[in-house]
Amino acid sequence: MRLLGTWDLPGHGGPVYALACNQEQHALFSGGADGIVAEWRCFSGKQARAVAQTPGAIYALHWLPGKKYLYVGESSGTVYTLDLAEKKLFRAVKAHESAVFGLASHPDAPEGWSSGRDGQFLYWDVHEARPYAKVSVTPAGLRGFTRAQESFFCAGRDGKLYQIPRGQYHVAKSVAADPQFVFALQASPDGQWIAAGGKSGTLQLWTPDLQPVWEAPAHAYTLSALAWHPTGYLLATGGRDRVIHLWDVAERKKCLTLPGHVRSVNALLWIDCETLASAGDDGLIKVWHLEGLPA
Repeated sequence: MRLLGTWDLPGHGGPVYALACNQEQHALFSGGADGIVAEWRCFSGKQARAVAQTPGAIYALHWLPGKKYLYVGESSGTVYTLDLAEKKLFRAVKAHESAVFGLASHPDAPEGWSSGRDGQFLYWDVHEARPYAKVSVTPAGLRGFTRAQESFFCAGRDGKLYQIPRGQYHVAKSVAADPQFVFALQASPDGQWIAAGGKSGTLQLWTPDLQPVWEAPAHAYTLSALAWHPTGYLLATGGRDRVIHLWDVAERKKCLTLPGHVRSVNALLWIDCETLASAGDDGLIKVWHLEGLPA
């Protein structure tokens, strides 16, 4: 496994917090503190364009393939629907009382979800682009969330992981995961593992019934971003120590380190099996081209 090269994609006027990808069109989307949604070509960085502008910072992006819309979560708690063909924010819903940190949707059903700094987890009707139910998870607030085996798992700013069964409106279980707060979590592609990390910089693996499996010191400061490789064999982590690590999950070991950001790494996204995108407080998006990875 080795790094072939990188593309640096400058253009944002401040930290970049969120990434999303349209796999079919090889389009990468980014959003950050400047409130700009930018679109890039995944493999070259060419044809970059500012697609839209929101009043506040953007902390979450989600591409909806069926409708070809991009959902944008903003610092005020508003979720915008962006029509990329028209380059127009045509719907704005004040869903949360403060920043939106998590956005996702079901691949087959017209159901979406969001999480926010207000500690709420919301169920959305994708057709109407409006929330229809909420779960009050924790007054401490939430970061992102992930879905595995018909449950949602939320990252708490109180250091806990919270489990919500899909279609239900209560917290079924919570466990302490970080001494301060959980910053990032993501389920593996097969739903067998949940990776989490937070202020302590420790990487953790959990089962879907929230049993701890393994942990390792991963970053000198906060572990702020996670991304499972599409095969589930590798896991990428990023932190406030400005580096990205790739982990062999089966062997439980670090296998490659990618330095390059000059400030905190805020977001990670696998574009395909050999291409990783990262975004940071330095205002840069970096596209890492790798070889020797599982396919």
